[in-house]
Amino acid sequence: MEKKSLQSQNKKERNALRFRLLIIILSLVMINVIAAFVYKRFDLTTEKRYSLSDATLKLLKQNNKKIYIKVYLEGDLESGFLRLKNSTKDILQEMKSASGGSFSFDFINPLPSTATEEQKFAIYQELAAMGLQPTNLKVRKEEQYEERIIFPSLLVSVGENTLPVQILENQIGYSPEEALNHSAISLEYKIANAIKKLSYNDIYNVSFLQGHGEYPPAYVFDFTNKLKESRYKVSFNAIGKGFISNTGDTVLSWNYKTCDLLIVARPIAPFSEFEKFQIDQFIMRGGKVMWLLDGMDADNGYLQNPDLLFMAKSHSLNIDEQLFKYGVRINKNLVQDGQQSAPIPVIDNKTNEPMLFPWLYSPLLSPSNAHAIGKNLDPVLSNYCSSLDTIAENGIKKTIILSTSQYGRALPEPVRVHLAAIKEKQDFRFFKQPFIPTGVLLEGKFSSLYKNRMEVDFVKKLQEIGISPIENGKNTKMIVFGDADIIKNHVSQKGEQYPLGYEIYSKQVFANMDFLKNCVEYLTDTNGLLTARNKEIKLRLLDKQKVKEESIKWQLINLLIPISLIVIFAIAYNYFRKRKWAMNSK
Repeated sequence: MEKKSLQSQNKKERNALRFRLLIIILSLVMINVIAAFVYKRFDLTTEKRYSLSDATLKLLKQNNKKIYIKVYLEGDLESGFLRLKNSTKDILQEMKSASGGSFSFDFINPLPSTATEEQKFAIYQELAAMGLQPTNLKVRKEEQYEERIIFPSLLVSVGENTLPVQILENQIGYSPEEALNHSAISLEYKIANAIKKLSYNDIYNVSFLQGHGEYPPAYVFDFTNKLKESRYKVSFNAIGKGFISNTGDTVLSWNYKTCDLLIVARPIAPFSEFEKFQIDQFIMRGGKVMWLLDGMDADNGYLQNPDLLFMAKSHSLNIDEQLFKYGVRINKNLVQDGQQSAPIPVIDNKTNEPMLFPWLYSPLLSPSNAHAIGKNLDPVLSNYCSSLDTIAENGIKKTIILSTSQYGRALPEPVRVHLAAIKEKQDFRFFKQPFIPTGVLLEGKFSSLYKNRMEVDFVKKLQEIGISPIENGKNTKMIVFGDADIIKNHVSQKGEQYPLGYEIYSKQVFANMDFLKNCVEYLTDTNGLLTARNKEIKLRLLDKQKVKEESIKWQLINLLIPISLIVIFAIAYNYFRKRKWAMNSK
């Protein structure tokens, strides 16, 4: 009787076990079926690398248009680009899940292996015409390297409008792993920004101020052209009446009502009180301004004299008091950087060939990695730059976005600039001023320069033309730089225009374009989309030397520990099983 009871109990236990196993299997099948139709990822990474920013989520949820993205990262890629491809796929899948409309994407190999050289050349031209930039990739094949052209880019289409986006970030001084890592960090912002520009009809008006010797269109051509490609409307304006400039360019009258951003790039003549008042009231109404000002009158052209020297002196622009009121002061000095500077050519008397020497008056400035504007950017090329001071306790938030390296120094006015300085060996004992500010972002509600200080007659004249002065402004932003050359593209004597940030002697391209575009985006964007650039993905690279020294040790650990755990589990399982049945049989 006891034997039958025991058998019955064992049968029930086996049936219960089978039932639980069946439930587990059905649950797994159901979860996989649901997962095939519903995408959901749980981001457990420390830096939230798989999570979208709030601004991107808001943009995608509000979208009701069809979005289609072609990604040209397919084919025989080396491991680094495979990681970039997977990062791109992860971001696009997250965006597809968050999008409120139709969102689709495809990975395409633009250069099939079966294509002939003529066909490949035709494809190169077609992709370049669409705005996609090629990259020369070296792929290891057995014992040798093979060069291959790839296009690490994507095309974002919203309806019938299309915008190219370059995925790969080519950065000076970074290893390939770091460059690919920075490319992955920038993906979300680049894609979301392209979607925003194509989804909305908002076109921001950017006005370049003229009338005080500012840079004419030819010297900011590359930057203005890139702004237009990014769907900005650009114009050159003067406060007051329009005119035809000395270079033959048409300068229209400035209308503050239709202006979203005013750029003041290298004025050399003083501002009148009326002009200062107009800019001040534009800021009080919430207008944004980007000031690019030279604290000192200095240029390499001044060295072209028998003595090969000149005395750099300060400009008198009549706006120092106005900037001081807003919270910043441009110092009358020239900044040098002992660590990183652009070169200057000097002709060798023996060979009659140009030789390049570091020129301390052309420091390479560092964008702040702590702010979205300068996150993960290369140095910015400058020329005869001045430092900035911020004014405390005026209720304005100040953020340094551009500075020297830790080996900086500032030479006060007057500065004797001599070409013979290239022969002097740099002594780092004299470069003791770390991270000298050269660019600052100001945010808040500014007070008018004319608050409680306008004369009665001036107020009456304003009232006669229907203007009511504003003394306390709306919340707004402005950026001030101590160098105007960071926005200037080189123009040759023949009129040839070079890219912005291109250093003609070393033939390097610096980050001036990306940095200034980020400045414009930050000043004009009300959605805060640029904050997506604040994402950080930490590189957790293996220590190659340690791997080499301890490879056998870790191979044995990876081989023996799993086998040992399986053996221990099997012994324990058999022991407890035998013990259980031995107890039940008694």
